[in-house]
Amino acid sequence: MLFQMLLLLVLTLLSAQSDGSHNGISLVLSGGGARGFAHVGVLLALEEENVCIRSVTGASMGSLIGGLYACGYSPAYIDSMVRNTDWSLLFSSRPDSRLSMLPLRLSNSHDILRLQVKGFSPLLPRSAVSTQRVGSLLSSLTCPVQVETGMHFDSLPVPLRLVAFDLVSHERIVHSSGNLSRCQLSSMAVPAVFPAVRMGELLLVDGGVGDNLPVDVARETWDYPVLAVDISSGSPDIPEIPTMIQVGSLTYSALSARVNNIYSAEPDFYFRPDLHGAKSYNFTTEAADSLIELAFAQMLQYLREHPEIPRDERHDSSPGEDVARAFLIGGIEFTGLTEVSEDAVLDWMILSTGDRATAVNLRDAAEKLYASGLFDRVDYFLEPASDSGFVDIIYTFTEREPSSIGIGMTYNNQFGLDGRITYRHLNILNAGDHLILNAGGGDNYLFAEFRILDLSSGRRKWFADYSLSAYQMQVKAFERDGSSSYRVVTEGSGDISRGFSAGWSGLNEIGISGTAHRYGSGEFEGFASVFFSHLTETMDNPVHPSTGVRFETRVSWAPLMTHKHLSLEYDFEGAVPFLRKGTMLLNVWGQLLAGTTWDWQECRLSAARNIPGMPYYSLPSRQRIAGLARFRRDLNGPFFLSIEAGAVCDWESPFEIKDSEWTWGTGLAAGLDTPMGPASVSWGWSSAFGSRWTVSVGSSSTYGPGR
Repeated sequence: MLFQMLLLLVLTLLSAQSDGSHNGISLVLSGGGARGFAHVGVLLALEEENVCIRSVTGASMGSLIGGLYACGYSPAYIDSMVRNTDWSLLFSSRPDSRLSMLPLRLSNSHDILRLQVKGFSPLLPRSAVSTQRVGSLLSSLTCPVQVETGMHFDSLPVPLRLVAFDLVSHERIVHSSGNLSRCQLSSMAVPAVFPAVRMGELLLVDGGVGDNLPVDVARETWDYPVLAVDISSGSPDIPEIPTMIQVGSLTYSALSARVNNIYSAEPDFYFRPDLHGAKSYNFTTEAADSLIELAFAQMLQYLREHPEIPRDERHDSSPGEDVARAFLIGGIEFTGLTEVSEDAVLDWMILSTGDRATAVNLRDAAEKLYASGLFDRVDYFLEPASDSGFVDIIYTFTEREPSSIGIGMTYNNQFGLDGRITYRHLNILNAGDHLILNAGGGDNYLFAEFRILDLSSGRRKWFADYSLSAYQMQVKAFERDGSSSYRVVTEGSGDISRGFSAGWSGLNEIGISGTAHRYGSGEFEGFASVFFSHLTETMDNPVHPSTGVRFETRVSWAPLMTHKHLSLEYDFEGAVPFLRKGTMLLNVWGQLLAGTTWDWQECRLSAARNIPGMPYYSLPSRQRIAGLARFRRDLNGPFFLSIEAGAVCDWESPFEIKDSEWTWGTGLAAGLDTPMGPASVSWGWSSAFGSRWTVSVGSSSTYGPGR
């Protein structure tokens, strides 16, 4: 009996050696920020040399790359993903406007400073950089795998361990099971840069704080030779006169180095590529390409210099196939909701029970919920449903404090400095509707606005808009004969409308409007009307567009006036890239009036719609078509030059265009982009007013009503 047992043991060991199960390594990947792109080149080289990776241990960026490999994604797939990802967008906290309703996007004021507030106390941001999108990406790739393999990391195609650091116990934490994507985020949560991750009683940050090269974890967990890849930045340079930020960075490096020494262990094989001084914060496509190529070439050379590293040509070193996993949704569960109602969340859901979903669908659904503006984070996880073949999606929401205060500012030498304060509440009655209060003014100028944007039917694209606005200002109004006079203009208006939004690109709206207006101390004049408006808006940037179109038209009918008043306003703007670093922009706008009208309804040039060389509030006209062409060329940094030319065609009666009068102008401008908007100095010459200089800071989208 004893002999048979010994014989069975010997045969088992021989079988294990014959199938190559011991011909592998335990791979340890360090942290290093963007330098971690080099890990992809390392994986490609190991595959090229038939080195079998039996387990992976990662810290920080090493946990991101190593975790994906452990899930079964091949080095080629990870390489393609890294090279084709827009990392600047991935780490951006700005919602994707293409997944938001257009009325919500247009309601955003262009603030130079915005703070979330609770009561009247400002709230500091949780971190400098958001991990919303990188977390969603990781969840979409790892959750479907964990549905099949389970929660323990030993069940993954390649066994995995990740390290993080707990700010509560001041100890290193080794993740061996749980929500993989969340563990990856905790391992790469650089303090103050990325948000810390709460797990029960733990508050976790970057694993590199405690152990940036966790060799001892791999050695104690698995019985394989350890190959450690160290892509850390090394000892930082000490400046002669360090700044406050540099002192903070050096302090962090010194303290983390002391903690790292506690867990330090020697690997069997140590590889540190020369990354030519690559920066840990340079997440660009060019940097990714360069680092992957450098690490691949150097790792190949290292492996050929170390033939003792185990190989197995019979073994496919890739852990699995890159299959686009699709699954059926059995149920959807919401957690973390306290102030926002489930109905408000459902308005933004694009997935439903019974849908077939992929990783891309998961990311789009999370991005859509994030675009609502109601949440700081939208996390999700997949669990097997009670029905075989289905999965349940569990969403965990981190609600955003709904109140914020923003500050905007513009300057123009023709009307002085304007300031604006905006209060916004994103969740009226817990229904996800928006309240916006705007107030501001400047030299001889004062305005206030009140608006409620009802998005409670967002999933069906319907919305309601209720607004009141009033302003008073003194303007220098120029007449067509060149004369001018100062006038005090007072106006109040209100709109109630119902509309349908075609996603991010367009909307149609119908409603009723009332306007009251007066010049100086005269009587108020005004009317009530029914209006219909259409808007198409695909501009990539409302302040400095490089591509897209904006077309807006509004038809207003006032049936209670003596002669039924009818007006048509139109505004088209299109931008296309032109030449290298250039943009060509075409703007056409104007109005047509019929029936009883007042002088103050005449179209005048404004800060938003002007012709070079023309003063603002000039060229009054009942009927107008105007056009402006502008070529803008970006220079180094934020600087730009622009050339523009435009013309105005005006006439009195809608059907007597033959009596029209033309005025035209051309101009040059130079400036730079600032947080307030473009700052420029421009010169223009017009056929009616000669030459004029203008100095301005800010864009037309930040002006208050009447400007």
